[in-house]
Parts: sequence; structure tokens; C-alpha cells
Amino acid sequence: MNIANITKRFALYSGIDGTEAYKWKSIIDDAVVYVNSIVTKGNLSEDDELRLENLCAVYAFKLYSLCNDDSISSFSAGDLKISSSADGESRAEKLWREYADKSQDLIGREKFLLGVI
Repeated sequence: MNIANITKRFALYSGIDGTEAYKWKSIIDDAVVYVNSIVTKGNLSEDDELRLENLCAVYAFKLYSLCNDDSISSFSAGDLKISSSADGESRAEKLWREYADKSQDLIGREKFLLGVI
């Protein structure tokens, strides 16, 4: 996967300046590791690789959104409870679900997804 492409897409989704994306490199790396862990298809085509790069960028955006969500009022690690005053799913969560659904031929969804229990 091309990390530069993932970083550019992450910057577009998050709305941050591309030069500031390096500050979020650790969540981009985490997103790449996570997406790679749920890939179920072997022998990926170039198109498949591009779709996975986009999934990585969207998942990084989801993690970024969780880090910057002012509506989260509490967080518990024990039973993983996140309380939020916002109604419904965030834009990042909706985007992740949409792209994950479109990529069902590439990934398995049976693993734990952050924010989904």
C-alpha cells in the first residue's frame, strides 16, 4: 500500500492541511494495520489495492474523528462505553460503513470494529 496516497486521502476526508497530516501518522499507521488484518482476499489487483488504500484513509479519518469529538462526554475502558451528546452516527462512522460495505469482497467484518459493539 502507498502510505502517501493514504495520507493525502486522510487529509481530504479530515479537512486538515496536508502538511499537518504527519501529526496523525500514528493513527494512519494504526488504520493500515487494522485494514490489513481484516483483508480476506488474496492476489489483490491494482484496483483492489487502491480500494484498500481508501479504506485505510477512511478508517484513519474515523479514528481522527474519535480523537477530536467534542460531543463525547465520557469514556470507559472496562466494558468500552462511549457516551456522546451527538445524535446518531458521525460522518466518519457513516463513511466507514459505506466504504466497508462496498468492499465486502475484500474484507471480513466479523472482527471487532472500534466503536461498534
